[in-house]
Amino acid sequence: MHFKSVGIAGVRGAMIFPMGRLAILAWAFLGLLLLRADAEPGRRVALVIGNGTYAEAGTLANPVNDALDIADKLRSIGFEVIEGNDLGKRELERSIGEFSDALEGAGVGLFYYAGHGLQVDGRNYIVPVDARLDMPVKLQLEAVPIDEVLDIMEQQTKVSLVFLDACRNNPFARSLSRTATTRSAKALAGLAQFDSTRGSFIAFSTAPGAVAMDGSGRNSPFAKALLRHIAEPGQSINDMMIAVRRDVVSQTREAQRPWEQGSLLERFEFVPGKGPVKAPEPAAAAAPSTQVAALERSVGDDKSAIEKFLRDDYLSPDVKDMRADVKRLYGPSATIFGTPYDPETLAKVKSDWFAQWASWSLGLDPGSLEVTPHGEGSAQAVFAMSYDYTPKDKSAARVAGKARVTLELIKTDKGWRIVSETSQPM
Repeated sequence: MHFKSVGIAGVRGAMIFPMGRLAILAWAFLGLLLLRADAEPGRRVALVIGNGTYAEAGTLANPVNDALDIADKLRSIGFEVIEGNDLGKRELERSIGEFSDALEGAGVGLFYYAGHGLQVDGRNYIVPVDARLDMPVKLQLEAVPIDEVLDIMEQQTKVSLVFLDACRNNPFARSLSRTATTRSAKALAGLAQFDSTRGSFIAFSTAPGAVAMDGSGRNSPFAKALLRHIAEPGQSINDMMIAVRRDVVSQTREAQRPWEQGSLLERFEFVPGKGPVKAPEPAAAAAPSTQVAALERSVGDDKSAIEKFLRDDYLSPDVKDMRADVKRLYGPSATIFGTPYDPETLAKVKSDWFAQWASWSLGLDPGSLEVTPHGEGSAQAVFAMSYDYTPKDKSAARVAGKARVTLELIKTDKGWRIVSETSQPM
């Protein structure tokens, strides 16, 4: 998803690489952002919105329930919470303004939204309950761009977290004035990707172009899973989303698969803890799902091929021919920490990075690889990578350590390729 604010969209989208930016991108590619996480993140402030009773877009049963329960859960783990439900445009803008004021001096900002959302021309919007969207020209007047909320968070906090349990379709193909009983009006286009560049983690209730269900109980499948896992001590936000995704996939019989992208520079835990914690028992499925089991087996069969790809290709870059290396490793447009890059730019980033080292070694820690299916021919690979770099400049320090790397992969006729890449120091 791409949430770009007016006036800076061109800057964010352009391929401009000053040296500071270039260095950051190189670290991103290698999964080696060596920034220390603070022991205490400071104040944590959340804005929680649930819109369900729409004047001209039907009624959603659960967004208000979801928002109320998420707000209570966040308070219980130390967040200051600003909440609003069934908000019109003016009320929604006031809540965002209050959120902005409260973020001053905070270390973490969180935005949770449940309700209708839409994308038009690469920009994404929250739909207030009083919106009249029978004509595209009314969009700027009736809806609220979500990227404006993210910009506020990124400017004032070190860590920005966004959770969207919203429609992922463009409603202009079928007017929002028609009654909708799910969070997807079944139009043509999904939401655009975020252009998150600094300290953000964005979680979506469903995969691009898919349907986010409202649920038959008190909560949507996504909110139910989030409520179940968010307060587990010592669990990173990445591991939390894996647990959430498994619950939602099971509950919806593969109809809905949560997805996320991130540019966090540090490990984040909602509830800090020491060491690994025992994961809760799997959530009870609505009914047996042979599709989920089959998909798990399919990707499981490919785990050895993915491990070979990581060892032989990803961790053994061809520094003499970076263009060929990028073509071998990545899809046509790879996203690194939320920012997409064309092959030529990525090859330059990698070349400039390796040019500064006399020698290096990259390794996959034995037994650390976890593969999670995202659908037929796609998967997420998470693993621990060790690294050791010796600089050409003998006065410079050697760089060594470990990073937790997360790769989104697709399977092509030539094998696995990377479409998204993030990492955290270990």
